[in-house]
Amino acid sequence: MSEYQYYRFERQDGYLDSKARQALRAISSRADITATSFQIYYNYSDLKAEPQEVMLKHFDIGFYYADWGSIDAYIKLPLGTIPDAVLWCETHGFYVHQTHEWELLIFSIEEYYEYFDDENADDFFQHLAGLRSELMQGDWRLFYFMWLEEFDFNNELDAIPLIQFDFEHLNEGLLAFAALYNIPLALVKALSMVLNAKPSHQAKHPQFQFDAWLNNLTEADKNALLSTIFEQGQLTRHQALAMTQKESANKDEAYQYWLSPDAIAPYIEQAQRQLEQEQAEALAKKLAIEKVEKEKALTGIYSQREKCWQHAQEQANRTCASGYDQASRYLHQLFEAYQFKGDTAAFKRRFKLFMTTNNSRKALLNRLSDLL
Repeated sequence: MSEYQYYRFERQDGYLDSKARQALRAISSRADITATSFQIYYNYSDLKAEPQEVMLKHFDIGFYYADWGSIDAYIKLPLGTIPDAVLWCETHGFYVHQTHEWELLIFSIEEYYEYFDDENADDFFQHLAGLRSELMQGDWRLFYFMWLEEFDFNNELDAIPLIQFDFEHLNEGLLAFAALYNIPLALVKALSMVLNAKPSHQAKHPQFQFDAWLNNLTEADKNALLSTIFEQGQLTRHQALAMTQKESANKDEAYQYWLSPDAIAPYIEQAQRQLEQEQAEALAKKLAIEKVEKEKALTGIYSQREKCWQHAQEQANRTCASGYDQASRYLHQLFEAYQFKGDTAAFKRRFKLFMTTNNSRKALLNRLSDLL
């Protein structure tokens, strides 16, 4: 049994200097390392460092999965980005590593039972930058997702502030996160009902004021920033804020309104019914669209049926497996088209002629046996 592991880390703010790249090269001699990223795959081996330490030192987003089912997504934020009342709602699948500069969020799955490969990992990774940006702009819905996921089997978890976020309209990144981490959508809908029915706090979207920040810097702050720029050759806004921050950027307010298990429980059954109805309506709409598209395609095939018969014979004349596959595909499409137009008798006549013409091609006839 293989032990395949995938690591991918990326810096969103600034670049990796030569010293950082050398340190990363010492961790893995085979990794693909650029000025902003690190990527490596392992079989029967492992990274020579703890992923969370690599993230805290060098990167802003990261992703890991192993073929035995472990998955970790990493998002690093400047210290104080998230209020403690929200940040410390740790669950069995969510952890926080904190330093004097950063808070590293780790969203973990111990055993993922569905098929997952590098393409799935790369697809999900594309959403991490957007999710990080949203968190930094005051959109903290990911924490509520993890709270709901925990509540699904643990109704004794601590309450989290009830803040007026939009859980009725989820973007692609949030939907991808909800799908991977199996966030119960019925509970998301129940949370929307709670927010519509109960008082809550307004969501805040803090705006950075450069002039105010600069005027409040001490000489020691400025010297520290200049020293870092001299040593590293660069300094991002987020790094500068983390270095000079005197207190949490989102200092906890005295929250009055809280999301607790008791607050959401009365809405779950109604939310489940609404979700099932919406899913049924969405499926019916999808099937209706597919039906129209299929009928349009069959009409096109029927109108070009003479060319399709000709193409089928041309492919059969190639006398090879790929030609027989193509001929079979044409004939099955023709059968559906004639059937859709109520002209099955005409198909049978042409098909009988086709079979007679190709009666020595047993491999082709086997592919068409279900049309006999």
